[in-house]
Amino acid sequence: MEPRINYAQVGLFVVITTIILIVGGIWLGFGLHTTSYTTYLVYMRESVAGLSVRAPVKYNGVEVGYVNSINLRDDHPDQVALLLDIKSTTPVSIETRAVLNSQGLTGIAYLGLTGGTPNSPPLKAQHGQPYPVIPSSPSLYFRLDAALDDLTTNLNNISDGLTAILNEENAKAIHQTLINVQSVSQTLNQNTQKFDAIINNTNITMKNTAVASERLPNMMSSIQDSARSVKVFAQQLADVGQRANGVLRNAQTSVETLNNQLLPEAVNSLGNFQGLMSNLNSVSQELKQNPSILVRGRSPAAPGPGEK
Repeated sequence: MEPRINYAQVGLFVVITTIILIVGGIWLGFGLHTTSYTTYLVYMRESVAGLSVRAPVKYNGVEVGYVNSINLRDDHPDQVALLLDIKSTTPVSIETRAVLNSQGLTGIAYLGLTGGTPNSPPLKAQHGQPYPVIPSSPSLYFRLDAALDDLTTNLNNISDGLTAILNEENAKAIHQTLINVQSVSQTLNQNTQKFDAIINNTNITMKNTAVASERLPNMMSSIQDSARSVKVFAQQLADVGQRANGVLRNAQTSVETLNNQLLPEAVNSLGNFQGLMSNLNSVSQELKQNPSILVRGRSPAAPGPGEK
């Protein structure tokens, strides 16, 4: 005779075993404690390629939540709306910023939260907002891309400016200016020997003048007159320098003016100065030979024929 099977006991055993398995699975999978999350909203103004739903959210490198959903913003299709579930114990404040980051060599994207001080007030939803909105900051790749675009634009502007400056008309003007400068240089080179002779005569005359001044104090007045002449000459040179400033503003016209007008004036002035120094040298030689002329004066010239 076969034993009777108590189906009630068997059913109760199956139910109890199933409940134990479910509780054990929950305990192993999630633990016996629950985590409280707060929902936040982030608007990204750049591409979120590589970021996926359930991607981690890290606060200063510590994982504190995950991305709940990724959608385009309804009123601004150029922005991406990210819905985040973040642990309620995370110190999200009004200074917190969200940045899109890439993890390691794999390029897996995650959302990083940075900023905030212990005294910063917590972030709360504003009037009319369903969730608190965390402001976003541009990622490193976005900043690099913007910097490269600015650099390319600046290089193009510099290239266009150089092309506009180095046109055919300006190139001809520069060439003509160089020719005029070369002409002035040749003129100065040709007058170098004359300038050297004037300087040598000036040195000799100054030595003789020094000897005469020691012996003849009355010659100081003549020397002062010479000094005034030198001062006038220096003033003329200063005027030449002022005109040279005008030469820098318009190279071609000023160089032609220097070549055709100022150089002859400077040469004439140097010639006059040389004559003055020669006269001083002559006076000095005469005084050295006959110092008595300062007292007696010069001897009258011999009377000519028919004169007494």
